[in-house]
Amino acid sequence: GLAQTEAERLMPSYLERFRSLLEKMNIGDEEVLIRMTGCPNGCARPYMAELAFVGDGPKSYQVWLGGSPVLTRTAFPFMAKMKVDDMEKTMEP
Repeated sequence: GLAQTEAERLMPSYLERFRSLLEKMNIGDEEVLIRMTGCPNGCARPYMAELAFVGDGPKSYQVWLGGSPVLTRTAFPFMAKMKVDDMEKTMEP
C-alpha cells in the first residue's frame, strides 16, 4: 500500500488518549470528528475532519485542524510532523 505509517491499528489508542485529554481539560462531553490515515493521498478524507492525523513517515503524522463536522470546510495544516508519542503535548493548550 501507500501508507507511510500505521493508522488502522493505532486509531483506537489515539481516540482513548484524546478522550483522556479532553476529560483532563474538563471538556470530555465535546464531540470531535477525528480521522486518521497512514497515507497523505486523502482517500479517507482526513482533510474534512475537525482533527486529522495524516501519516508522513514512520511513527509520524501531519496534524490538520478546523474541518467542518458537516463536511463543508476543509481543515488547515497545523503541524508538519508530530511523533506518535507527542500527541498529548501537541494537543493540550
